[in-house]
Amino acid sequence: MKQYKFGVIGAGNMGMAITEGAVRAGFFTPQQVLLFNRSEEKRAKNAAAGYAVTGDYTEVYQNCDTVVLGVKPQNFDELLPVLAANTPEEKPLLLSIAAGVTFAKMEKALGADTAIIRIMPNTPLMIGEGASALVKNAAAEDGQLDFAVKLFGTMGVTAVFAGEQMLNEVIPYNGSFPAYVYAFADAMVQSAEQHGIGERQALELVCQTMIGSAKMLLAGGKSPAGLIRAVCSPGGTTLEAMNVIETRGLAGILAEASDKCIARAYELGK
Repeated sequence: MKQYKFGVIGAGNMGMAITEGAVRAGFFTPQQVLLFNRSEEKRAKNAAAGYAVTGDYTEVYQNCDTVVLGVKPQNFDELLPVLAANTPEEKPLLLSIAAGVTFAKMEKALGADTAIIRIMPNTPLMIGEGASALVKNAAAEDGQLDFAVKLFGTMGVTAVFAGEQMLNEVIPYNGSFPAYVYAFADAMVQSAEQHGIGERQALELVCQTMIGSAKMLLAGGKSPAGLIRAVCSPGGTTLEAMNVIETRGLAGILAEASDKCIARAYELGK
């Protein structure tokens, strides 16, 4: 039996969001969690919150039932050989949130018998409103996947895919999508300021409208196209705006952006 139920290698913003979400949902207590961070200051902060901490990430790999790999993709070339040299007799379940780091790369270093679930979360997970895509490797059991789905389900919605390549294909629609939303909001706020509306007031109006619109979409009464038609009164103001959006080719711009995003994800995985 391992000393800790849960561990994080790379307890940064996303790693801590996952940890705190798991603790809030009652999966673990802080005392059952071991966190690695290179920063002594951050380790002290986490220790003050009741978590076990370490400056040696091999301790996390060796002493936890489940381990989140929360380091950046470019750090895996350094990380994996060290973990391979410190493999415990009973390997932990690995939850990797690194974009582009494939099962093949991790299994080559750690062994094909290593249970791994790759997860593509997005940053709203940090406030409990994330959207995460999950895929398991051959060594991971269905029960382990169910555990990961329930864990990330406490921090938003989840989608499970059978093929690993789908984590690349889904990136524009969850992992990268917040940036699209922020870009849209920023453009609308800038436009509002040009018409005499204050930045804070404009941001509140835009954000609340995005929240309400998203909820209407999720309610499922109408398709996106149907909801657009419902707002566009014949000869009205919205129709005038939509004519510009359609003429400028918003759908084509987003399709091209998504294609570029996916292509880059495959490049990172080579």
